[in-house]
Amino acid sequence: MDNRLILPLLCAASVAFAAAPFSHDEKPIATVKHHALEKTAPIVTTFDVTRTKEDADKLRFALHVTNNTTKMLELRFPDGQTHDFVVKDFAGKEVWRWSEGRMFTSAMRSETLKGKGETVFEESWDTDGQHGAFTAVATLRSNNFPVETSVQFVLP
Repeated sequence: MDNRLILPLLCAASVAFAAAPFSHDEKPIATVKHHALEKTAPIVTTFDVTRTKEDADKLRFALHVTNNTTKMLELRFPDGQTHDFVVKDFAGKEVWRWSEGRMFTSAMRSETLKGKGETVFEESWDTDGQHGAFTAVATLRSNNFPVETSVQFVLP
């Protein structure tokens, strides 16, 4: 394809995607499932970004962590912070970090997941009317099962 056509096509696709109607029901606007060796991996994660019904400027981030085995698993954390969520703009500049300005205990912590059990880490971000393409990054700060996953989304 001619290089002169690629940029205008990408711009047109971005505008069309951003201008699409935005659902205000609680269906995720973006989801990613971490599936590296999923059939044998002890931990499987799903990361959802959802716009809340109550407030159009608020996004909800949910990191679902599932024990993919039939045995109990212990998630070990180096301190009181179990997870983090970060939002970056199109250029990769950090726009928001859930943990910024928060204090966490320095004591090690653990959480046990039953066989085939799940735990969910959820937080909200007030977008303050921002628009454009963003990348959300979810981090499970476990020492023994660390996970970092990201998903891209657009705020019209």
